[in-house]
Amino acid sequence: MQTLLSLQRVHKSYSRGGVFSRGERIDVLKGVDLSLPEGGSVGLIGLSGSGKSTLSRVALGIERPDSGTVSYLGRDIRTGGRGCFADFRRNVQVVFQNVPASVNPRMTAARIIAEPLSNFESLTDKETRERVLELLSDVGLKATDAEKLPHEFSGGELQRVCIARAIAARPRLIVYDEAVSSLDMIVQAQILSLIERLRASLGTASLFISHDLRVVRSVCDDIAMLHEGRIVERLPAGRPLSAWSHPAAVDIARAAARNLRPSWAGA
Repeated sequence: MQTLLSLQRVHKSYSRGGVFSRGERIDVLKGVDLSLPEGGSVGLIGLSGSGKSTLSRVALGIERPDSGTVSYLGRDIRTGGRGCFADFRRNVQVVFQNVPASVNPRMTAARIIAEPLSNFESLTDKETRERVLELLSDVGLKATDAEKLPHEFSGGELQRVCIARAIAARPRLIVYDEAVSSLDMIVQAQILSLIERLRASLGTASLFISHDLRVVRSVCDDIAMLHEGRIVERLPAGRPLSAWSHPAAVDIARAAARNLRPSWAGA
């Protein structure tokens, strides 16, 4: 299976210190290797402070690594040429945890969803409108929702709008960065079911970043454990929780074991 996205020996650090001091360098990512196959679904779990958010920004091309490479279809997104980075930006989309902050509060749902279409497609106004209504239907919303503003949606509904925006340009990969952690259990179940359905129908690969192992196990093929800036373990999602061996992974697995079969997992 072709590798869609690959992080190789990625290091990233930040400076911490005052205005009048040289500051201290804090290593956040320490030689991360992570690959994602086309059409696959990889979960990335880790405790708070493990480097998940930094890895997400590097994987999305928002931040440059200090060293190492981020490759899309075998080409470094930074040195592969302008066409490579443009192709990467179209085909790698993201759904964030903080839903209200990731949309313009003065834009209607239709305009939010149409943003990628205006950036990456050459459509008429009529074609754009038809595509937006189709996307609303795909994520379980109504045509009448098109003219609503963000504050008129519930948290789960607004996350559906963000997912519609993410799939609008038919990307090959969606990064879900703690995309359900701020939602209650019932809404989580609905959004996870939607993510699974869209993956099956569109064949879109996904990188699902979370601190919650039980959530990741329900939507991913395999799972990588990030601890103190390093990938310390990677296992198929179907392996029993007892298969995890790294101490940090064992702690997360024990927490997941308290709710081994969440409500959306079925019988």
